Amino acid sequence: MVYKKGIYLILTLLFLGTGISDIYARTFDRIIAYVNDDVVTKRELDVLVNQRAMELQQVYRFSEREALNEAERQRSELLDRLIRQMLLLEAALTLKITVSNIEVEQYVKDFKDRYQIETDEEFKKQLNQEGMTLVAFREQSERNLKTEKLVMGRIVPRLQIRDKEIQEFYEENRDQLSTKVDKVNLRHIFVAFKPNEADRDAAYENVAKARNEIETSGAKFETAAKRYDTSQQAGSLIPATIEELNQFPDIFQKSLTNLEIGTISEPIVGDKGLYVFTVEDRTEASIGFRYFIVPLIASPEAIQEAREDANEIYAQLEAGEDFNKLALTRSDDHETRENGGDLGVRSLSELNPKTRTVVEPLETGAYSQPYETELGLHIFKVDQRNSPELTELEKAQITSLLRQQRFQEEWDAYTNKLLENAYIKITLKE
Repeated sequence: MVYKKGIYLILTLLFLGTGISDIYARTFDRIIAYVNDDVVTKRELDVLVNQRAMELQQVYRFSEREALNEAERQRSELLDRLIRQMLLLEAALTLKITVSNIEVEQYVKDFKDRYQIETDEEFKKQLNQEGMTLVAFREQSERNLKTEKLVMGRIVPRLQIRDKEIQEFYEENRDQLSTKVDKVNLRHIFVAFKPNEADRDAAYENVAKARNEIETSGAKFETAAKRYDTSQQAGSLIPATIEELNQFPDIFQKSLTNLEIGTISEPIVGDKGLYVFTVEDRTEASIGFRYFIVPLIASPEAIQEAREDANEIYAQLEAGEDFNKLALTRSDDHETRENGGDLGVRSLSELNPKTRTVVEPLETGAYSQPYETELGLHIFKVDQRNSPELTELEKAQITSLLRQQRFQEEWDAYTNKLLENAYIKITLKE
């Protein structure tokens, strides 16, 4: 997990006491940094590292070992943060910022709630384990509050987020918001790779072999199917209601409607090859069937011819010819060409990833260049595009995130100016 300094109000408590006993203790501790007239000792940084480890355990659910290792890795970052906090406190004292006892008490209470500390005795015990007294903790709380007031006055007023920024963030990160993907009313013209006569003869021969294995040699339909069709569903039993069957492509309905139980259909040419069906059971309300497809593989010459046809159709579109009319006369998609190639309304997330890369950049009314797949070439057209709008809750969430980012930027910029005008000398050895 990456440690972030600035998650909005960055001012988490630093366990650094400045009581009389601590002053004497620091005399015998190794100094690791000089900050104007003050110093940072190794013990102070060690306490801060231990505090970070405790936070990782209690808030972020790290194991004890993971928390200690991660906190130790952050030692230099924690020192940098500590130095910036010290400069902020110095600026707050210079500006004579004050806090009340009530504010200090609330700060202490919030801290105890954050770490789920239920009793004062438990709180004192944990403070003692960190080498800190309750008096020193309250003093540090007061200093932190002064620093926080400085930040609230100097940085928070700069955190206004405009609607334009929310929309820009949304547009840039829409891919990560699964419910905010555009829907498009899509059309296409499909130019299929059409196998030559030799290719067709080879496919029909494979169908004949499969049927012979089933009818003569006693092979199971699903076994023979998988020999000639490598797709996952080849030969699998598909149960469906009559209503569900009506949702299948026309080739299924035409083939299965009158096919008797146990009979193997003649091969039927479809978009993916030669379809072969058999029915295992049938009632008035349902049907159980199997099928496989022997692909019709086009020759290189046929593929080149299809490419030339697709380029010709694209040129006609560029010359101003109507997309719907060209789909009606030139498309090889028998399911859609009568409707001008209409594929209906599709969410971009539903499309094949490669198809999406072609369709997503298209504006309303625009069409793509020929896009090649295993079966042929498509020219897509977007009739209409609908972009879902942000809800008020989503706007509030984005605003909060942008304010966090803006706060970190402003906090860095403000403390960088303090660093520029301060005397800093670090003697910490890595």
